[in-house]
Amino acid sequence: MVAITSFLIWFYFTLKNILKDSKDKNFLKTFKNIEELQQKNLKDILNLNLDLDSFKKQSKLNIQRIGLAKYNPFKETGGNNSFSLVLLDGNKNGIIITSLHTRERTRLYLKEIKSGKPNIELSEDEEKALKESLK
Repeated sequence: MVAITSFLIWFYFTLKNILKDSKDKNFLKTFKNIEELQQKNLKDILNLNLDLDSFKKQSKLNIQRIGLAKYNPFKETGGNNSFSLVLLDGNKNGIIITSLHTRERTRLYLKEIKSGKPNIELSEDEEKALKESLK
């Protein structure tokens, strides 16, 4: 019984303070300040979302996919000194750089890739590097 009476007295004074505060103009000002902060935060969040969308669009143009195949195309030379390197952006557009190394010279070849497809026929090792980059 004492516990219930104590609770009711506490509840009465708490409710009385809440009602008093709600009539107080400072309480209303504080409430308006909270609303203004919420509006400002919403605007900031919308601006961040716009910035993020812009960043996503721009980042599609950066190199995101890489494939590399090292090999020995000529049996008379030692080691895997030749390679095919694939560099693709987020839209799967890019290039394949192929270096064929012999004792006398090194030759470089460049092939274009659009939407993950080559514009000319690829060697077996270039295909391997392209498949690796598209994983």
